[in-house]
Amino acid sequence: MQLTSEDQLVAEIAVWLKKHLSAKMLSAKRVRRGLMNEKWIIETNMGRLFVKTYHPGRYRMHDPEFRNKIENALQLQLLFYQSGGPCPEPLSLEGRCIHILPCGRYMTVMTYCPGTMVPAGMIGEFRMHALGRAIADMHAAWDSAAALRLGAAVPQEEPLWRLSREEMNRTWEENWDAATDSSERVRSALQLQKAIIDSLGDDDFSPLAAGWTHLDLWADNLLFEGDALTAIVDFDRVRYSFPALDLGRAVLSGALNKSELHKDALIAFAEGYRSVLQLPTGSLLRAIKYVWCVESFWWILPSFESFSVAPARFVEEMIDTAKQWEQLDTLFGDI
Repeated sequence: MQLTSEDQLVAEIAVWLKKHLSAKMLSAKRVRRGLMNEKWIIETNMGRLFVKTYHPGRYRMHDPEFRNKIENALQLQLLFYQSGGPCPEPLSLEGRCIHILPCGRYMTVMTYCPGTMVPAGMIGEFRMHALGRAIADMHAAWDSAAALRLGAAVPQEEPLWRLSREEMNRTWEENWDAATDSSERVRSALQLQKAIIDSLGDDDFSPLAAGWTHLDLWADNLLFEGDALTAIVDFDRVRYSFPALDLGRAVLSGALNKSELHKDALIAFAEGYRSVLQLPTGSLLRAIKYVWCVESFWWILPSFESFSVAPARFVEEMIDTAKQWEQLDTLFGDI
């Protein structure tokens, strides 16, 4: 039976830490961010730890196949940490980073990383440069591990999020039909989305280079101290996909502010990335467009006006990008 009491979960975590890490819990501070999964900063006699338990209403951790995908993502996080990357270290037990409590709830335990989140759209040039370099370091570490055929880095499936014109049109039709009674703002956003879909050429659907991808690089998953990036966090969504998606997601979250995508921040990000890996001119713009083609169907929905703060931000990113779609090549094609 799944326990739902916070006190019960904390008590079981304390016993687990003592048994497996010889760490005595001194205090537990709940981190109330994110959807459903419970998170704590744990003070112990051996230092601070970060603990996350996976809520059964959010993740299907009882499904071995799904659980193995999360485990693999955490193993890739560990590879990045071991390469010197700025991220927490997942603590493994018998080679695994996912652990189970007596109540049946799954959890992961990590080292604590200092730093604070910067609001979306306000990350700034120096931080964007640091972020671009760190993302390139992450991609390079995973590419090297894959080339060496290291366990978690060996691709296990076809890359996620290939674009399909047929799928995009079908999904749009479903949303349009469902938006009959929606507001003018919703229907206008859907009409703009359809105009962009119709404008896409065959080259827009050609696949990008595949590789391991974080897939959740938005402001809430980045920690900074001053202009320095101290940590990329929340690797649960890492999958074999298209690393360019990380670039597009990061710049939309970091550099789109008050409907304006700030070019100086994009240039700084690209320079940071290029200090580690190649990024041909125009690649960042294509990454932004590819992210829009994938994510606009997650967020431009008939119900988007009722979204909470974080999803509402993503809706704004999709609509603001769509509104300047025809100018994107002129504005950012030379980066």
